[in-house]
Amino acid sequence: MVTGLLTLSYPVACHGVIDWEATNLFDNLTSALSHIRPVTVTVGDDEYFGGERKIQVSVMEMTPELMLLHKTVINTLEQAGAIFDEPQYNNDGYRAHATVQKAHRLHKGDKVTINQVTIVDMFPHQDITKRRILQTIRLSDR
Repeated sequence: MVTGLLTLSYPVACHGVIDWEATNLFDNLTSALSHIRPVTVTVGDDEYFGGERKIQVSVMEMTPELMLLHKTVINTLEQAGAIFDEPQYNNDGYRAHATVQKAHRLHKGDKVTINQVTIVDMFPHQDITKRRILQTIRLSDR
């Protein structure tokens, strides 16, 4: 059994969708997550995601705590006006996962603790090939 730390990332297309300053989104998200503690989950089976089912991922076993964390982030983003390209994968359609990389991967039965949430701009400066981390919020241990 491997124990490690994992970041829960939320990809959003930011350009022209959310005014981060006017909505105080980062402050609101930090506040909304202030009562959420790190969540330990167990890695489940591998599956293939994506339109062509070519992206190998390790799916996390969903727990009430993980779903609460997810819904807290989604609700806060929606209140700020976020529009999701694939809303069917939010809320009850959400499946936490980690992409299998060539050099690193999680294995079924591994335990990982999600101790922070990162908001990632998936289309910075209208460039689909780039990513930009907008904010990382560490979950409180107390």
